[in-house]
Amino acid sequence: MQLIQLGLIILSLIPTIATLLLGYQIMRAGFSFGKPPINKALFYLTKAILSVTFAFLVLASFFREFFSHIPGLIQNEVPDVQKLMCMIFLFAGIILLLPAYYTMGIFTRVGLPTSEHVLQTEGVYRVSRNPMYTSFFFFFAACFLLIPSLILAALMLFNLIIHHLIIKKEESYLESAFGEVYLQYKKSVARYL
Repeated sequence: MQLIQLGLIILSLIPTIATLLLGYQIMRAGFSFGKPPINKALFYLTKAILSVTFAFLVLASFFREFFSHIPGLIQNEVPDVQKLMCMIFLFAGIILLLPAYYTMGIFTRVGLPTSEHVLQTEGVYRVSRNPMYTSFFFFFAACFLLIPSLILAALMLFNLIIHHLIIKKEESYLESAFGEVYLQYKKSVARYL
């Protein structure tokens, strides 16, 4: 197995395994879904697209020719330099995602909180107000580099636009929940990077 292929496998598995472990931890702590900040069907559709993207990324990392089965391809093969760029984007996403998971821990919710919660401003949240969402940009870029499909790119772009709308609704919620504390935080830390 090529070193690049091994790197892709490892880097694509890290966020997937981390997400599964966080999900397990949250379930053990009595996880409950929060309130979707936008239309419920659209909200969960974005989560499904995100899950499929991660699955495709892992499959394409393990199986070199997996990408050739996806419609709308703009290339017949993925050169090594493109795979290296994919690894860089995966690494950048992981650098944001793992500390965000660690900081949020069991406070992570799918949707707006339905009970008391804490405003996270430490760790990676000093650099980005939305490190988990920001990591999606990097993971989607990595996925497109490994599976260069226009259809997949359109789905990922749709997902990013909807997640931006989710963030805007979450910001409104946080302003009402934390008032001046959140407004000061919002002034000093970028929404993405």
